[in-house]
Amino acid sequence: MYQDVQNVDGFFQQYVIKGMNMEDTDLESTHEFLDLWVKAYETTFGKISEIPAIGPMREKSEKMSKGLPLFFSLYSTWMDTVSDFQVISVEAMKRMNTKTISMEGKTGVENYKEMYNVWMESYSETFKEFLKSGHFSSDMGKFMSHFLDVQKFNREMLEENYLKPSNLPTKSEIDELNKELYTLKKQVKELSYKINAARD
Repeated sequence: MYQDVQNVDGFFQQYVIKGMNMEDTDLESTHEFLDLWVKAYETTFGKISEIPAIGPMREKSEKMSKGLPLFFSLYSTWMDTVSDFQVISVEAMKRMNTKTISMEGKTGVENYKEMYNVWMESYSETFKEFLKSGHFSSDMGKFMSHFLDVQKFNREMLEENYLKPSNLPTKSEIDELNKELYTLKKQVKELSYKINAARD
């Protein structure tokens, strides 16, 4: 059970001692650490939500424990996206360095302006390619899906633990009132139209 935790600790120590270079590893170490961290969570805190609750607060505890995997999924997806953007940033930097090799040792306003243009062009091209890729679309789809799940869970917890005990209207109740109000307005318009048509 603690193997993944030990792996994370060992990896972190290795990372600090050796001082891994970002360009040398192509950020593989970041992905490796993220994978180990996910496994460590699943074998430790991830098991908490599977423990059956007992006592008078059992039902409420079970509902709240369901939020742990939701928050974790959102956070891990976000971390994966951040890692991807790190990779893209390094790739853009490499492209810029390749284009600016001929400018080494040169000074002057025009050279600085040219370097700025190369920097803008390199980063714009690299990020445009990434943002148009299917990988980015898939990641954003996963992130939004997890985000909506967390948002729904938070709303349900807010309504059940705060709004209902305080006798305050919930979002679902307000939505129901708006729907009923819309229906009534529609019926009034239809009746008004029929009355006016009958008078004519």
